[in-house]
Amino acid sequence: MIKQYLNQPYPLFGRSWKIILAMGLFISFFLVLFEPFGLSSFQNKYRLYYEIGYGVVTSLTLLVHYFAFPFLFQKEFIDSKWTVKKQIVWQIWILFSIGFANFLYSSFFFHFLNNIKAFLYYQFYTLSVGIIPVVVITVWNNNRLLARNLKIANAYNNDIAAKATSLPGEEKVCLMGENSKDKLDVNSSDLIYITSIGNYIQVFYQTEKNLKNILLRNTLKQAEDQLKENHFMIKCHRAFLVNKNKIVQVKGNSQGLRLVLEGTEEEIPISRNLSKNLMDIINP
Repeated sequence: MIKQYLNQPYPLFGRSWKIILAMGLFISFFLVLFEPFGLSSFQNKYRLYYEIGYGVVTSLTLLVHYFAFPFLFQKEFIDSKWTVKKQIVWQIWILFSIGFANFLYSSFFFHFLNNIKAFLYYQFYTLSVGIIPVVVITVWNNNRLLARNLKIANAYNNDIAAKATSLPGEEKVCLMGENSKDKLDVNSSDLIYITSIGNYIQVFYQTEKNLKNILLRNTLKQAEDQLKENHFMIKCHRAFLVNKNKIVQVKGNSQGLRLVLEGTEEEIPISRNLSKNLMDIINP
């Protein structure tokens, strides 16, 4: 039960420098105002700047973790593979890093760099203060997002079922590559979805109930322009165009909403900014 919960999908963290700056300012304000952990005993005319420095150290540590780490270790930070367990471990690692950075910062003033007790002291207080909020907030946020997205998905599924009608008339579709030599001619009822891959688009379609795909050198925007007269194709994500007549179900988890399409096991993500207006897009 616990293992299954920890392996649930969880939204990958955002990278807002404003939030990081706000956290650093909060730490500085809190330490200056309350002077916990024996800071009040530090008698020095620069004590105010010393206390503010902890907020600066915290912000710099967070900047490294939220911007540099995802860039350097891109394979580890994939939204679709992020889970509750990874989020908790990641947050605990950040707490450890903040404790270590604060230890190095304090060592500059008190010269106890080789003091293992001081190192453990900073880690103990950083982890003891932060670990409970990290776990509680992660679990609460996961449950909140999961409940919200499941509710939205169920509403969409009821709407899809209520509006189910006979399929529209057949249309012929022609998708061209940039060189105008590569192209795909397909019936509208056979086209499932299109996704962007670098300088190419990958088109998934059916032939005699078999799923096939083709790569065309093109952008998703150009493909969207080529299909603008074919109103059955809708953009649900910056990297996906889907055939709305192939939508059979909407699924929800804490990461967001995903479309289940007829003819493929691939679940297509829905952009967060489009999730609330999905039915307006499907039924303009």
